[in-house]
Amino acid sequence: MEPLNLLENLSHGLFWDVDREKIEARVHAHFIIRRVMDRGTREDVRNVRSFYAEDTIREALVTARNLDPKTIHFFSATLDIPLEDFRAIKEPAKCWEPAC
Repeated sequence: MEPLNLLENLSHGLFWDVDREKIEARVHAHFIIRRVMDRGTREDVRNVRSFYAEDTIREALVTARNLDPKTIHFFSATLDIPLEDFRAIKEPAKCWEPAC
């Protein structure tokens, strides 16, 4: 799959908050992987897994600050990554609190 085709084949709602024209599949790989694995459809996940190398996907997921717990557990089992390797488990992002 060509880099341009990757973005065309992903659900448009995934990138509602950014200019899709400025997203580059190779440059923004971690951003794309994290967004798709956390919020994408099965087809989106298949497209990303067929486009990026497994090592790139693993690195993007384990270094992510925020991931849904279901995403973490699914990819921990699917990619055989120990839960404690995920940054989102080791160092969960703090919620924004107006009182702070």
